[in-house]
Amino acid sequence: MNNKHNTKLDLSKSGLDMFFKPYQKKALEIIWNYPEGLNTRQVWKMTNDQMTLSISRASIINFLAASAEQGILDYREETGKGGYRRYYWHKYDRAGLSKYLKEMVKEALKTL
Repeated sequence: MNNKHNTKLDLSKSGLDMFFKPYQKKALEIIWNYPEGLNTRQVWKMTNDQMTLSISRASIINFLAASAEQGILDYREETGKGGYRRYYWHKYDRAGLSKYLKEMVKEALKTL
């Protein structure tokens, strides 16, 4: 895995839970439901509305930015009142993301 963004693989879990914390997985599920994209505030609000514990907006912003850098999400920036806003959308559906993550792990293992 690309640890540049502190992505850690948890072998005690399965599926997407191996790669993502619960709030991160929830944020991805929300983004999958909005192919036109959501801004960070929208993702943060919806994630918190669906979780039992509160997640900071900074955690969501950092996760979305790191996911875009890793090629998991795509984004565009728009100028608005108060500055720039990033809108994120998925590059992969659930099956596509699983395939992408498998390839990332395979590439990382080649260095062993």
